[in-house]
Amino acid sequence: MLQVKSSGLFITFEGGEGVGKTTQIQQLETRLKENDRDVIVTREPGGTPAAEAVRNLLSHEEFGGDWTPNAELMLLNAARAMHIRDVIQPALEEGKIVLCDRYIDSTRVYQGHLARLDMNFIMDLERQIVGTHIPDLTFIMDLDAEKAMERVQSRGAMDHYDRGDLTLYQKLRDGFLSIANDNPNRCVTIDADQDAQKIADAIFSLTQEKL
Repeated sequence: MLQVKSSGLFITFEGGEGVGKTTQIQQLETRLKENDRDVIVTREPGGTPAAEAVRNLLSHEEFGGDWTPNAELMLLNAARAMHIRDVIQPALEEGKIVLCDRYIDSTRVYQGHLARLDMNFIMDLERQIVGTHIPDLTFIMDLDAEKAMERVQSRGAMDHYDRGDLTLYQKLRDGFLSIANDNPNRCVTIDADQDAQKIADAIFSLTQEKL
């Protein structure tokens, strides 16, 4: 059984493809460390050797797009179980700030809104695997679907999601905005179509408020 989340702060970054999550996580990590905060950065799927192996399976060039939605969901939750036990829970118990690139909201959107799996099934698994490890704060990076697709295409497609059409990008955006609307106490929507430094300043300010 999972232990109860302890005294640290758990922050997740969410959004569709090409919205700039990685850049903003790096910016926040740097600024928090400059303020003598103990920070770790991780990602999903991934974060542990076993979970990174699952990530490679899901994004494999040859068969990454062939997993059924149910198979993807099971692989993601297997990776998450290891990630929580070996990385997230210990860091929070030590009072650290955990910055995670994708987490439960990405599963809800990609496997629920996009792949159209039964959301009750997704949430039942989430309750079993995640337990009390719900983020304290989630930044949802929001960007016009067409602009997001242009960004991804300019950097070169990497997996089957990156190669999606405009409809896919719009569904992703709508899914994340729906989650933000339904979880106002946890989620903050960030306009990702701004100067990167302005975004970083806003995210740091909101994090400081949470601390």
